Amino acid sequence: MRKMNYLFGALALGLGILVGTLGVSLLTNSGSPTSFISKLRGQDKIQTVSGTVSNPLQTPPDTNPVEDGLPGKDTTDSLDVTEKDHDSLTGKESLLAQQIITDYKQNIGTFFGAWKSTDIAAFRTKLAKAYTGDLFEKHARRAEEYLVQGIGLDVSQIVFDQVDVESVSDNAATLRVDYRYTARDYNLTDGAPVGEAHEQIVQVRVNLIKQNSRWVITGESTIQ
Repeated sequence: MRKMNYLFGALALGLGILVGTLGVSLLTNSGSPTSFISKLRGQDKIQTVSGTVSNPLQTPPDTNPVEDGLPGKDTTDSLDVTEKDHDSLTGKESLLAQQIITDYKQNIGTFFGAWKSTDIAAFRTKLAKAYTGDLFEKHARRAEEYLVQGIGLDVSQIVFDQVDVESVSDNAATLRVDYRYTARDYNLTDGAPVGEAHEQIVQVRVNLIKQNSRWVITGESTIQ
């Protein structure tokens, strides 16, 4: 009888270790259902390149810091873009276009920085600096699903390959944007990135509106 008790005890202990190990694996594995990176890779038609991340461009990009301490790189000079693709923009309009592009890049940095918030209230406060309207609510709802599980996002760099102003007025603008970023899941409890890093490639058309003196994102649509 005593041997049977020992046997059952050993089996229970082994099962407990297995369940615990599996739970940790699900949290840290970027391919698991609980991984934000895993879900992100399956949504919004965002292209993903996993493994070693390299810059396919021949010319090294210029450094362009963005908000919240996220390192950023820009392979397209903003002034060159507006002069090349929008010759009709001169003087005040050209300066306006540059401001819109600068604010947009900072908005993206703010968005990724918000993903290290420890609760949804803090996330929404940070996100409100960059987004508004229905798109703001969409990002907040998606973030809440993961933040309550202690899962955030760690972005190590953002590279803007193309930012073109397609239309602009005093209070509204549309951009055509290609950018990529390297990211991993982020354990909010430990305050550390976990899992495999992936490079996400994003190609979108973006609508912005002017709120007070800042341009914020109000709409995004994926470009096929």
